[in-house]
Amino acid sequence: MSRSKLLLALSAVVVLAAIAGGCQMVMSRSQATLQARHALPPSHVVVARTPEAQARGARLIAISACSGCHGTALTGGPLKVFGTQVFTPNLTVQLEALSDADIDRALRAGLRPDGTSELMMPAHAYRAFTDDEVAAIIASLRALPPRGIAPPRPHPGLLLRAALMVGAFRSEVEKVAAARPPLDAGAPFAAGRHLAATACGRCHGTDLGGVGDLGPDLTVRGYYNRAQFHALIQKGDAIGEGNMVLMTDTAQANFSHFTDAEVDAIYDYLGARDRILVATAAAAKRH
Repeated sequence: MSRSKLLLALSAVVVLAAIAGGCQMVMSRSQATLQARHALPPSHVVVARTPEAQARGARLIAISACSGCHGTALTGGPLKVFGTQVFTPNLTVQLEALSDADIDRALRAGLRPDGTSELMMPAHAYRAFTDDEVAAIIASLRALPPRGIAPPRPHPGLLLRAALMVGAFRSEVEKVAAARPPLDAGAPFAAGRHLAATACGRCHGTDLGGVGDLGPDLTVRGYYNRAQFHALIQKGDAIGEGNMVLMTDTAQANFSHFTDAEVDAIYDYLGARDRILVATAAAAKRH
């Protein structure tokens, strides 16, 4: 073998060894994150399996867009996350093995029963649910007739693990810890603030300040009047620029369950939030 070919072969070996070493590092470090055990917070949810609670829970499930990940029948479905095929749980069959407290912690804390973090459950957005709301959701889920089979548990691939390492993807426990509540506009707007937090936080951020290209800051006062906002939320009739397909689909499938009074409450809160943000920015400029 000539000297040049030998050097080329040795270079290839070094590169492959570096790649293998890097892959091994990604696997070991990401595994530590995935297997990390976290303290399970107490749950104070008391579930009453009454028709009233089940009906309220079904409505909350619809508004919260659970079907977006778990399918319209809540039997689970595939998602692609950084190259990894992830199957969401079949909520009609897999909850039987979980206690009410287990479901509560998955929903609001992003934790599995063994204390490891959920990967895709948007607990950072649902942490604002009250005990009563969670109890109603659980009552409704417990009433679902079993359908289909339990999908396989996800096995994160190398790309997803690398994303975990560099912070491009975070475990749900990390998202919950970093979540910030929406701006408090006072008691008159508390109901609208709560509705916006639980319904809009997944796409627009828990503080409603926007999440990159997924959802903008929810400053609507300068764009939508009240009638236009109702049409946006309940029908998906958007007047904004950019890709509004996700908003339109969510509005028609989920937000259409909002009452007129609830849409008014959200609009009034977002208007109050806008005014506070503008006043705060103006005060900062003066100083």
